[in-house]
Amino acid sequence: MALQTSGAISFANLQSEFGGSHPITMGEYASFRVSGSGNTISMNQFYGASASLDTQTVTVGSKFQYYQTWRGYWPQISIGSISDGTSNIYGGASISGIVWASTSRLFFYVSGSRSNSGWSTMQVGSTTVNRTSGSYSNSGSLTYWLWTSVSDPFSSNGTNTTVVFN
Repeated sequence: MALQTSGAISFANLQSEFGGSHPITMGEYASFRVSGSGNTISMNQFYGASASLDTQTVTVGSKFQYYQTWRGYWPQISIGSISDGTSNIYGGASISGIVWASTSRLFFYVSGSRSNSGWSTMQVGSTTVNRTSGSYSNSGSLTYWLWTSVSDPFSSNGTNTTVVFN
C-alpha cells in the first residue's frame, strides 16, 4: 500500500512500507522518493511512494458470454475500466485485461511479447496469485498468465478493486 499523499510521514511509515533495519537512515530510502534528488531528503518527497512495482484500480464490469460470466477489466468483451492501463513492469505496455471467468480462471493480459519475469505476485483485492504458479503464454502480440481454481476476486459491478504487483 502506498504512503499517504499529504500530512506527516514518519520514519516508522517509511520502514513499514519499504522494510529496513534499525537504526533508520534516510539514505536507505532515498531510491523510493517520488520527487527530489541529491543528498538533501525531505519527508514530503515520499508522498504517494510505494514498495509495489505497479498498482492499478479496476472498475469492475461483467458480461455473460460463451456460457460463462466474465468479470473485471477486458476491453475485448467491453467490460470494466482500469486506472491508467499501462504496466510499469513492462515499460508502459498496455494492460489488455485483468479478468476472472466463472470457470474459476483468472487472467492477466499485457500487449506485446513479454518475458515471464519482472514481478512475483499479483494481488487482486484480497486474492494473491504467484506469477510462477500461473500458466504463461506469449503469442508475440499478446502475453498472458492464467491461474485456475481461483474464486472471484472482484467486488460487485461498478465498484473499484485494487490490483497490486510485487
